[in-house]
Amino acid sequence: MADIGQKQAVGGRSLPRRSHVTHNGQGVPAGAAAIVTALADAGTTVLFGLPGGGPNLDVVGAAALAGLRFVLARTETAAVIMAATCADLTGLPGAAVVTRGPGLASAVNGIAHAALDRLPVVVIADTVRLADAGRISHQRLDQAALGAVVARAVVTIGRDRTAAAAAAAVRLALMPPAGPVVALMDDSGISDPGGAPGPERPGRASDDGGPRDVVILAQALRRSRRPVIMLGTGAIAHTAAIRSALAGRGIPALHTYRARGIVPDSTAEAAGLVTGGTMEWPLLAAADVIVGLGVDEAEMIPAAWDYAAPVLLVAGYPPSRPGSAYFPGATALDIPLSAAIGVLANRHGEHDWPPGVGQIARTQSALGLSEAAAARPGFLSPVQVVRVVRSHVPRETVVTVDAGAHMLAVMPLWEVTEPRRLLISSGLATMGFALPAAIAAALCAPARLVVAFTGDGGLGMTLAEIETAARLRLRIAVVVFNDGALSLIKIKQRPAGQGGAEAVDFGPVSYARAAEAMGAVAVAVSTEKELAAALSAASGRDGPTVIDVRLDPAGYPAIMDLSRGEAGRRPVPGLPGPGPRAAIVNVTAGTPDASAATVRSIQCRLPWRNSRMSPRAPSPASSRSANVRPCRA
Repeated sequence: MADIGQKQAVGGRSLPRRSHVTHNGQGVPAGAAAIVTALADAGTTVLFGLPGGGPNLDVVGAAALAGLRFVLARTETAAVIMAATCADLTGLPGAAVVTRGPGLASAVNGIAHAALDRLPVVVIADTVRLADAGRISHQRLDQAALGAVVARAVVTIGRDRTAAAAAAAVRLALMPPAGPVVALMDDSGISDPGGAPGPERPGRASDDGGPRDVVILAQALRRSRRPVIMLGTGAIAHTAAIRSALAGRGIPALHTYRARGIVPDSTAEAAGLVTGGTMEWPLLAAADVIVGLGVDEAEMIPAAWDYAAPVLLVAGYPPSRPGSAYFPGATALDIPLSAAIGVLANRHGEHDWPPGVGQIARTQSALGLSEAAAARPGFLSPVQVVRVVRSHVPRETVVTVDAGAHMLAVMPLWEVTEPRRLLISSGLATMGFALPAAIAAALCAPARLVVAFTGDGGLGMTLAEIETAARLRLRIAVVVFNDGALSLIKIKQRPAGQGGAEAVDFGPVSYARAAEAMGAVAVAVSTEKELAAALSAASGRDGPTVIDVRLDPAGYPAIMDLSRGEAGRRPVPGLPGPGPRAAIVNVTAGTPDASAATVRSIQCRLPWRNSRMSPRAPSPASSRSANVRPCRA
């Protein structure tokens, strides 16, 4: 046993360290002290979780002694999503504490979300101790195997080398591409760092890049007449450089869901979304080269990629395989993103895109969505909800979006000026994301209103977290698209052979009444005026406000067709037609004046016109929101 007087410094404080103790509240076990030390040294300030007894509570106690805050969640998956969102907003490792057996099993969905969105999270889990494994079967699972399915690594923090094992867990989580690590606490076992590399091992391509790959990219851009840039999450850290490289160049930039805001929507180059659907078809079908910066294949929906233009991909870290499975025939370039952006910045020469091509493409897409079916009396349409909320909250508002049919309206229509202000589960696309993510975002920026867009299906999965938000008095507006169905699945459901209404329809639920029972202020709305009034009240209230919107889903099929169906494959006025080397430009785009007129004609019919979100000059470049800071302790 180590001397109880031995100290371990954490965040400027000293923790008593014991290598062997029974979990009776005396002292700080070495494993708990080690993992808290490693997290604190990396900048983590808050832990989320739903603890069991024993080692879980040792970690919570060690965190309290070190000045780290513990936030009690209602479910393990919600706790991990909260931790992942903190990591997303701050760039620091997130942390969650769960118990053994059902605790870790319940956390798997949250771990999978962090894995596919490449977010650094350490999930600290109890185990059945190795010393007791021969006798105890209750709650005993092969947790190492369970964690290995979804996490990038599983680390055991045992009775020896605790500090090294804990540091390895955090290092593995942060190593590009980042991801979740499960840390199993077992003070009777041998520490296992999970194959973590030494701290000196590089996690990205060399700063100089491969000369051959730099030349390939430079030649492709130099020869191109219609280049398109795809921006993914990995490019967010290079926001300022990308804005500088693209500003005034007239080269359209498409964003994945999580990359929104790298190029502000108010600029001429911001061309909307790229998801693997068809909304991006007008630009990609006309392109002669497509360059992906920081694009992760997990960000793309499972659809065919059938564009003729060659694709060059720069991930920013060594590619895991020579080619791309999602983008057939694509070339993965082993160069840093900074080098690729430098090549883009140095591209000189003319191109064949009409002036304002990005704005033309994006506003035309938005126009189609805004003209989807109107709501019947006494209900609101999805587009109406997005329009009213956008026009009644500040530009810098952080918004979280659940998976579901409503996201097809929110994601393209919500204007963004900075990265990480529009958050969604992209790789896993899990429901039940928006409310836990909003809780974490509100902790990271406590003075600002956070908006959570969720369907009734997603909210049903995380309803109890309304109590968490109320307990913490977090300023969150939870906007519920309440249409009594799994609407996205209902659109996909075939008329025969896939069940009927019983497979997709819920019974009526008043989420307003349920929220009130858990301590939130809540209101049911069915008009734009009622929705606007509810948002105005929510913005000045400490504590959550649940806005239960009576929604008409009639417009969803048209929105789905525009986003992922054949309606998205229609020529756009002002843009060239398909063909990687097409020489004919649409007659409406022949002059700068004609293109500008096209944009103005489209914008005058858009839902956000005459609102606070009218396009304006972009704010100063930054790779993170200047108003988001590490989660408060």
